[in-house]
Amino acid sequence: MTAPAIDADYVDVRNIRIWLARGGDGPPLLYLPGADPDADDPALPLLSQDFRVYRPHHPGFGRSDDDPAADSVLDLAFRYLDLLDVLGLDRVCLAGLSLGGWIAAQVAVLAPERVARLVLAAPAGLRPPVPVPDMFTLDPAELAMLIHHEPAAQRAAVAAAMEMTAGSERMARYLRNRAATAHLGWNPYLHDPKLAGRLHRVGCDVLLIWGALDQLLPPECALAWQQAIPGARLELVENAGHRPQAEQPAAFASLVRKFLM
Repeated sequence: MTAPAIDADYVDVRNIRIWLARGGDGPPLLYLPGADPDADDPALPLLSQDFRVYRPHHPGFGRSDDDPAADSVLDLAFRYLDLLDVLGLDRVCLAGLSLGGWIAAQVAVLAPERVARLVLAAPAGLRPPVPVPDMFTLDPAELAMLIHHEPAAQRAAVAAAMEMTAGSERMARYLRNRAATAHLGWNPYLHDPKLAGRLHRVGCDVLLIWGALDQLLPPECALAWQQAIPGARLELVENAGHRPQAEQPAAFASLVRKFLM
C-alpha cells in the first residue's frame, strides 16, 4: 500500500507560526515528535495509511517560531490545545515521542475530554527510577550513538550528525533545539516533579512503547508511568533504543495502529 503524500506548511496559532506536517486519511492523530523534529521518522508515512496525521515542530524547535511565553512543557501543552482549536479538531488520538511524550501527557492531563487514546513512546516527564546519562554533555555524534541501537540506524544517525557543520542551517536548528530542550528540561532533569500527581486526570486508555535497549531513558522508567497511570499497557520493541519509530518503524507503527483502531 502506497503511503499518502504528507505536506507541511505554517499554521498560525495565536500569533505563533507552527510548522505542521499533515497527511493521510482516517481518524485524526496528533503526533508529537522528540526534541529534534528534523530527525528521520519512517513510521510517519506508515501511520498515514490509517490516520490523518498531524506532526508539528514544537514552538521554539525546528522550523516553528519561538514562543516567548513558553517557560515549561505545560505551556507547550496549552499551545497544542490552541492548535487543535485552529484545526477544528475536538477530539483526537494523541501520540508523543520522548519530549513529545511529556507534552502529550500534559495535554491529556489538561483536557482529558479531547484525547480519545494516548500513546507515549519512551516519554520524558517523570523522575527516572534508575540513573540515566546527561544528554546535555554529549556532542551530536555521541548523542546519536546513545539513542540508537540498531546498527544501520545508528550509522545513519551518526553520519548525519557528523555532516552538520558550523554555520549550516541544519546545525543552527540542532543547536536551537538543544537550547530549547535545556530551557524546558535542564533542572530538574527531563521531568516535572508535579506530573506524577496529576496523571490520574488522564481519562483514556494509555499505551507505553519502549525500545528494549533504550539507553537514554531505560525501560525501567516505564515502571514510574505504570505506577502513575494504573492500567497503562507496556510494549517493548526489540532491537531498538530510544527511537523505536526510526529503528523498527514497521513494528512501532503496528503497535500504534492496533491500539488506536
